[in-house]
Amino acid sequence: MPRIIILLALLGLNGSLWAAEGDTLDSDPGETWGWRTAMITSLMLTLATNPLGADEFSVTTMSNSDVAGIKTGFRWFADDSLGDVAGMRLTHYYQFAYNYWQDLNVDGQEGVNNVLEFSPVFRFNWGEPDWLSFAETSVGVSVFSRTELGGRQFSTNFQFANSLAVGGYFSEDTSWTLQLQHYSNNSIKLPNNGINFYNFVVAHRY
Repeated sequence: MPRIIILLALLGLNGSLWAAEGDTLDSDPGETWGWRTAMITSLMLTLATNPLGADEFSVTTMSNSDVAGIKTGFRWFADDSLGDVAGMRLTHYYQFAYNYWQDLNVDGQEGVNNVLEFSPVFRFNWGEPDWLSFAETSVGVSVFSRTELGGRQFSTNFQFANSLAVGGYFSEDTSWTLQLQHYSNNSIKLPNNGINFYNFVVAHRY
C-alpha cells in the first residue's frame, strides 16, 4: 500500500504530462482518457506486482525549462559492496527504466518522447541510513523514440544517460534522491544537442 500511495502522489504532481492533447482529445475525449487511465493503472500494477523480481522500484519526476517528464524503474542490488573509497562504502545496483517526456511548448503526440534506459549506478555511503547519507553516479545507455524534442536535435536514437545525485532515507525501505541527469550521444553523430534534467526520485524496497 505505501508504494501505491507514493506513486499516486508523484503522478498527481505531473498531471500536466497526461493532459497533452492527443489525436482523439477533441473528437473523442472519452477514448483519450480511457487509454490514459488504462496506462496509469497498468503501470501501477506492474510496479506493485514486481514481475521482474527487482529489489526496489523508483518513481522520478523530471524537469527542464522546455520538457517535463516522469520515469519509472526497477532496481537490482548486488549482494556485496565494492569496498571502501575515501572512507565511504561503495555499493552498486542496476536500473531499468521507462521515461515519458512531454515538450511543454508542443501539444499532442508531436511533443512526446518515450525513452528506455539501463544504467549501472554506483552509490557512495558515508554512514548509516539517514535523511542524507549517500551520493550516486552513473553512466548508462538509453534509446529515444524520436530524435528531436524541445527544439533540440539529438541526431541518434541511441543516447548515453549520465547522472550525479545525493540522497537519503525517509524510512528503512524508502529513499529519496535529488539528481542531475544528462543525455547525449557523445558526438557519435552531429549535431549533438543533449538535454539535462533536474530530477526528484523516490524509491521503495519490495
